[in-house]
Amino acid sequence: MDFKKIVFFLTCISIFSCSQDTDISVARNLQEYMNENLNVEENAVFACAANASSNTSLTYIFYYPEAGASDIRYYELTEASFDKDNFINYKRESLESEMTFGNKLGRFSRSGSSENWCLVTYKINGVLRISDPIKLNNTSKATAYSNDVLINYKTTLEPNFTWEDTITNESVNYFQILTDEAQDFISGTYTEDTFFQYYDETNVTLNINDTTPPELVADEIYNFTTFGIGEDNWVNIIIEEQFIPLNLKEYVALNSERELDTLLAFAGNANGNKQETYIYFYPIEGAYEYRYYETENAMADPTEFANYKRRNLSHIPKFGGKLRRFSNTSSDELWCLVTYLADGKLHISRAIKTKNLTRTTVWSTDIDPTYPEVLKPVFTWSDTSFAESEQYFQVFTQNDDVFLSGTFTTETKFQYYNESNVVRKIHTDTPPSLVIDDTYKFYLYGLSADNWVNLVIQKSFIAE
Repeated sequence: MDFKKIVFFLTCISIFSCSQDTDISVARNLQEYMNENLNVEENAVFACAANASSNTSLTYIFYYPEAGASDIRYYELTEASFDKDNFINYKRESLESEMTFGNKLGRFSRSGSSENWCLVTYKINGVLRISDPIKLNNTSKATAYSNDVLINYKTTLEPNFTWEDTITNESVNYFQILTDEAQDFISGTYTEDTFFQYYDETNVTLNINDTTPPELVADEIYNFTTFGIGEDNWVNIIIEEQFIPLNLKEYVALNSERELDTLLAFAGNANGNKQETYIYFYPIEGAYEYRYYETENAMADPTEFANYKRRNLSHIPKFGGKLRRFSNTSSDELWCLVTYLADGKLHISRAIKTKNLTRTTVWSTDIDPTYPEVLKPVFTWSDTSFAESEQYFQVFTQNDDVFLSGTFTTETKFQYYNESNVVRKIHTDTPPSLVIDDTYKFYLYGLSADNWVNLVIQKSFIAE
């Protein structure tokens, strides 16, 4: 065989391979692919698309692959202006994909801000299934993300979810997904209403559940997500919220053999951030099972334990572990409290009213000590925020944050270490004497009657 025949032979192989779609970088339209399949079902794949949170240059194309689905593909119009209903105009694109929501849904990831039409296909039982066309609106109509959902309970283990979709008013379907703390899938349902009761299919128009979803477990952590989907299969809004079925009244009832006691807790804004709330609490020795509870809003009765729902917030040690601090990324104003177990008792803090917007915590470093006595600095301050503080909490630490003392006064003055005006303290041993020329830290919290922090002053100083 001469050289020209060899080249011709290899060229034929190359052309044949491309026609079989083994190389998706070579343009090949969807209609040709459909023609090679004896059985084709259109509008037979659940798929929709949304941009990533706060990122219009990353789009997720979600799809539901039924058990046994194979050869899952992503297609996109060759030109955004072409007819979306003509399959000749679609070419296959190579996108990375992964499984999500406990491996129940697949998700392609598309980079870039350009808008277009796309669709998803897969084969199952010898049938090629094709989704409806999906409009990628990542720039002109970016997906809104929220946690604004009202969660109530028909019974302890029957939560219902109500939400609003007022951003675009263009959603025609809502897809609800419940997963557990490990993100394992529990249920997936469609409604046309902005309401879903777990688990009641009265208003469910479609579901992707293989079996009847299980009963939830009290005091376990779950995740709720809903997609507001438009007629063009673009997701206008995604609402995500964690929930725990068991309110504080029910938790107290479960611990009815334990005596109730109080604990110290208060809350304020993060420095310069109305969207983040710090909830401080003092854990006595041996305390465990720290919990954070909150009401739906500030209008709820703070004395009624049934109004408090648990949230799973992270917490960290502060002041060398003498205090701990929950962080809540929300500007919502409401009532909250902290609980823990210790000494065979259930400890519950007094209710805290958060005021992120109406009484934003003022942070300052504007304070300097005076020294009427050697190594006994005096700090004097003014409550210039809203002049609503009824108590002041002072903390002294070493420069490496090792705790020295924690005291409360009603006066705007405190001397280290002089207990003459102290109304309460959290240290048990007499604080150590300061060391001349060593660096220390002073913290001051101005607390209102509802345990909100109006003022924070923090200052490093050198002992004299």
